[in-house]
Amino acid sequence: MIMLNSFAELNQIQYQGHILIVDDSPDNLRLLSRMIEAQGYFVRKALSGRLAIQSAERNPPDLILLDITMPEMNGYEVCRQLKVLPATAQIPIIFISALNQVEDKVRAFAMGGKDYITKPFQELEVLARVQNQLLVQQQRRQLEQEICDRQHMEAEVRRLNVDLEQQVQAHTVELQQSLKFELTLKRITDKVRDSLDPDQILQTAVTELAIALEVDYCDAILTAPAPSLPLHYQYHAPTSTMQLPDWMTLTAETDLIRPIPVSPEGCSFCPWTPEPPSEPLAILVSPIFDDQVAQSGTLGNLWLLKSALFSFSSMEVHLVQQVANQCAIALRQARLYAATQAQVDNLARLNQLKDDFLSTVSHELRTPIASMKMVLKLLMTVTSEGRNLMAEITQLSGNQNVPEYFRVLQEECDRELKLVEDLLSLQHMEAGNYASTLVALNLHTVIMHLVEPFESRAQRQQQTLQVQVSPNLPDVSVDLRILTRILTELLSNACKYTPAGGQIMVRADLLPDSQITSTLSLLQLLVLNTGVEIAATEQTQIFEKFYRIPNHDPWKYGGTGLGLALVKKLVEQMGGEIMVQSANQQTCFQVQWRLPDVSCEH
Repeated sequence: MIMLNSFAELNQIQYQGHILIVDDSPDNLRLLSRMIEAQGYFVRKALSGRLAIQSAERNPPDLILLDITMPEMNGYEVCRQLKVLPATAQIPIIFISALNQVEDKVRAFAMGGKDYITKPFQELEVLARVQNQLLVQQQRRQLEQEICDRQHMEAEVRRLNVDLEQQVQAHTVELQQSLKFELTLKRITDKVRDSLDPDQILQTAVTELAIALEVDYCDAILTAPAPSLPLHYQYHAPTSTMQLPDWMTLTAETDLIRPIPVSPEGCSFCPWTPEPPSEPLAILVSPIFDDQVAQSGTLGNLWLLKSALFSFSSMEVHLVQQVANQCAIALRQARLYAATQAQVDNLARLNQLKDDFLSTVSHELRTPIASMKMVLKLLMTVTSEGRNLMAEITQLSGNQNVPEYFRVLQEECDRELKLVEDLLSLQHMEAGNYASTLVALNLHTVIMHLVEPFESRAQRQQQTLQVQVSPNLPDVSVDLRILTRILTELLSNACKYTPAGGQIMVRADLLPDSQITSTLSLLQLLVLNTGVEIAATEQTQIFEKFYRIPNHDPWKYGGTGLGLALVKKLVEQMGGEIMVQSANQQTCFQVQWRLPDVSCEH
């Protein structure tokens, strides 16, 4: 058993409930105590009615188990006295007795008992009845506390209702004004944000603000960014009889009005009595502040004047501040738009100059290079037929490398002519006037024909070329020039960058497109080569004009940096897309475009 020095210590220990057992039989007390304590209850015991009354009054328990048959004072008398005492009147009492007559039970309930248990008792019955009475007692206390709290709350609510009714009337007026100002701010914001003209922005703000606040006069004075003279945007109410001060009616040419030192976080307003004395005025000044403006950041000020009999409220001051902020934002947008438009115009002019220059140079180079190529071809033709001309040139020069020089010269002419043709093609596609010529072709036949010339090249370079073209590729309408240039450029790059012993694979097949109807398909063209890898940082740049991958050309062919840029434009011209993946010493270019007219099952 736990020994406690005081009832204060008892209250500090958490139990399911405190129970007082009253019985003149020690055996019954021990039995009941052991049974109840095992369930987590704290139990106090009393061997007589007198001791029970003293203990309950000193520290009221949650429940009393009371025996009826006891010497000196029986259980009925104990119950009667407990119900009289204020401290114990509400404690539930369960009678435990060997008396099992109806009259005994009726009398126990009449004395105020809540339950009755007959001896010999059953443990489960006792515990169930104890738990039930403790639950009822707990609910009663909660109900009493709720009633007390509710009474207190009702009194507080009545007091608050009186205060609330007084505040509602004041807040209703304030809320209506706040809603009006909010709509005003939105209307002004929409109007100034829709305009990119600084004059219209400020004049709109001044007019709308003066009408909304019903002031006699409103003026926006713009002093930055560094105009030679301040700019005024004024509104004077038509019905106003206010005589403005001389310094407010000065024209911009006088250059006498400068921005007043107002903090960007707030406004300044004050009553003002003119000299000589006339109608006093209430003046409100708010800065148009932009922290991106050099020096003070103040673009100017908003001035509002009205009779001093009607001062500016805090909501009016806040509205003016918000309008000033919106004006600053709108003016910044107008400046940015003007600067951006100037840059766009300049870039467009430079781009047009660049395009004109490239187009002119390309056309000027195309004719002489084509002529040189034609002459070289004639010379090589004569040489291949009789070798007389070549032999004479070799004999006269004394150099046995003259045929090789002719071959190199012809290759360089071809390379330069290809560069010119690529530039012209890119210019036409960027200008949107590249004409496509659609021809009905069998894709399987065309692709196999285009791959054929690269087989001998791959063999010379000790490379393995694999071709996997689906036999079910349909007949479609396609621009043969575009398809030829795309495939030959990708295969040329594959042969160029694949080292000896590497593999090149070309694959073409149809894939279903889940984004469109089932009757349409995607043509997928893959060109894969091994032995080389494109860094992730370069994969985003290889389709840019004049970009060349450094140090990846084992055959030292070189390049112009226009091939992949032209391929990308050509693929887009066909309505497709091109992607690149490179990892683990493999590089794969994947071209996809939709084929709307499939003529065979696959």
